[in-house]
Amino acid sequence: MVAALLRERGTAAFRELIEDAGDTLTVVARFLALLELYRERAVALDQETALGDLTVSWTGGDAEARVTDEFDQEPGQETEARA
Repeated sequence: MVAALLRERGTAAFRELIEDAGDTLTVVARFLALLELYRERAVALDQETALGDLTVSWTGGDAEARVTDEFDQEPGQETEARA
């Protein structure tokens, strides 16, 4: 979900990426997904001031980034890797 949204928009605030998160676990899961995307050099992170808004920019082009959506689903849905 995070990777797809960033591919579509190009840049988004972290606040926008979590606005539909129903619980804290989903917020944490999305943040961990961003860290994984950063490690894979698929996103750039920018924060102008300490504790300020975090801006996330897609830098992965059309390359597929494998990030699990394990905690970003309703209970009972199967977990699968999304690009």
